[in-house]
Amino acid sequence: MFTFDFITLAAGGASGWMALFKPLYWLFGKCMAGLLLAFNNHYFLALIVFTVLTRAVLFPINLRQQRTMAKTSRIQPKIQKIQKKYNVNSIQDPKQRQKANQRMQQEMQELYAREGHNPMNMGCGPMMFQMVFLMGIIGIIYYPIQYVLNISFATKAADYSSKIAQLIGFESGKGRGNYLQLELLSCISEKKDLLMAHNSELGGIFSEANVQKIEAFSKSLHIFGVDMTQTPKLSAGGIIIIVPILCLVTSLLSSVMSTLIQKKTNPAMNQQGSQMWIMMLMMPLFSAWFSTQLPAAVGFYWIISNLVAVAQQLVTNKFFPPRKNIAREMIENTIERRAREKSIKKIKE
Repeated sequence: MFTFDFITLAAGGASGWMALFKPLYWLFGKCMAGLLLAFNNHYFLALIVFTVLTRAVLFPINLRQQRTMAKTSRIQPKIQKIQKKYNVNSIQDPKQRQKANQRMQQEMQELYAREGHNPMNMGCGPMMFQMVFLMGIIGIIYYPIQYVLNISFATKAADYSSKIAQLIGFESGKGRGNYLQLELLSCISEKKDLLMAHNSELGGIFSEANVQKIEAFSKSLHIFGVDMTQTPKLSAGGIIIIVPILCLVTSLLSSVMSTLIQKKTNPAMNQQGSQMWIMMLMMPLFSAWFSTQLPAAVGFYWIISNLVAVAQQLVTNKFFPPRKNIAREMIENTIERRAREKSIKKIKE
């Protein structure tokens, strides 16, 4: 089950299969470092551009998903006709029901083969890519000293983390170890002299050059005077609480738009009623809660990602409207079916 612990574990670069995320952290870190250089160390401008680029990568996959949904919508009446023909649920005898279900499934498979449609292709792809990208973003936000600033922090700090935490007054209890680099960023200006004084004891991590890089980076993580390495908490108050609120609003806007477009593509969704709208509300509430458990920079990424998603949906709806997708699928399916029929006829001759 996907939980908050899963996210923090992935960000922690744990051993085993979770270590597969580390190359992604490295890649995203290099991208962010390049963007920071291009935008004169303006972290949030770099993050906005990075988000736009990642969404652009996902755009063809989202478009393909819409076309798959259009194909499903087009053959839905035929599927319903087959289901009505066998009416499996009305059969009382278990054996007869099983036989009827097998015949129905076989006929539906023949329909899918004729139409060139794979129902398993309904599209978890975009969601999976988004989750992978999210893992990469969370990784570079948790570990910017290592992956963005390219300071070999992790290989050395593992042996010195307790000493570093003690020097800066950081309580690295259960679940808090992941926040050590963020804590350093938030207090580097105050603790830099102390850390440099103990540099030799800490494996040379806090040389003067490294401390200058860390301090410069920490200043870029403030927007409108808010330290985005901090975690928004309802109890803490302050302007930072606007991050989860905006996460909720933008995620809700994106979900509503996506649902309305899907209803145009697949009219059968109208029959789901309140269940569909409840499911639509779950993800915005989920992301809003997560944004109160993670550094505000993660919430900022979600806000930008949601806004870019809304823009993508508007563009897609304008230039690739659902009805146009359905019409295109009908034409392409007719051409493919006729080509298959000609091939079969030639083989028989």
